[in-house]
Amino acid sequence: MALSERDIQQISGILDVESVHPENDDVRRVHEKASQLPGHRGFKWIGGLAEEFSEIEARAGSTGLELVTRLLLLASVDGSIWKPACQVPEAICSEFKEEQERIRNEVLTFPSGHYLPGKDAFLKDFSILRGAAMPVYTGIVDTHTALWRRPLVFGPIGQRLRFLRILLTRPVGTRYFFQHHTHTSLLKRFNEEGWRRTYSLVAELLKANADHKGFCGASWFYDPQLKDVSPRLAYLAGYPLLNGADRFHLGLDDSGSALSKSKTRVKLYESGKYVPQSYMLVWPKKAMIANA
Repeated sequence: MALSERDIQQISGILDVESVHPENDDVRRVHEKASQLPGHRGFKWIGGLAEEFSEIEARAGSTGLELVTRLLLLASVDGSIWKPACQVPEAICSEFKEEQERIRNEVLTFPSGHYLPGKDAFLKDFSILRGAAMPVYTGIVDTHTALWRRPLVFGPIGQRLRFLRILLTRPVGTRYFFQHHTHTSLLKRFNEEGWRRTYSLVAELLKANADHKGFCGASWFYDPQLKDVSPRLAYLAGYPLLNGADRFHLGLDDSGSALSKSKTRVKLYESGKYVPQSYMLVWPKKAMIANA
């Protein structure tokens, strides 16, 4: 763990808090705990660090806590806590190097509040740096996801049978899939070209990991309604579905994301013509490698 006084002072200035010594006990302690976390859990899981962060916040306030979380990330961009639980192909290693630079830049320049430990930015960047998630250009993928079983008991019988067929594909069961999550810091890459690159990167991961069954994701943007409501986003499900993927209805989408960036969707929702639905997209390994 190597931190420079210059970097610490720069972060302290952003947060308007008193600077700390490069060998700060809080930072050293959380960095050591971070290095011991297993890499096969989802990006939201931070183990015993949650308790550490609560104790630091009670003592130093939210800005004092964010100083520690930023310094934790900064101390980890050198790869010191990177312990992936899957095989990592060269294409992903290259993405990881780019993400190391991006994260360092955001830690040193982004405004106060960006890296509070409950925020999307911290959880996803921290998961990248410790190898719990792999960077795939438009976002991240958790490395050891088990599919939700909801499609077995929800929706028409045809959906249930299609989902069962996926579960019976060898290796039999719901494990393991690379599950995609968008990342707020990477939204500028959220376009058709960017997603094609994502599919290619995940295909490389699947080639390197024989125990993984495919790619999955759950979102409002896999909803069939989008071909009429937001046709410019129809490619998000369209391309995978044309090339061996399947999708499964999970129910109403209550994330609010479908209505957060589109006046058109909001207007349709308010008029009762559109109610966001959540769908899970599953792209089996063989088909994805052949078509990504």
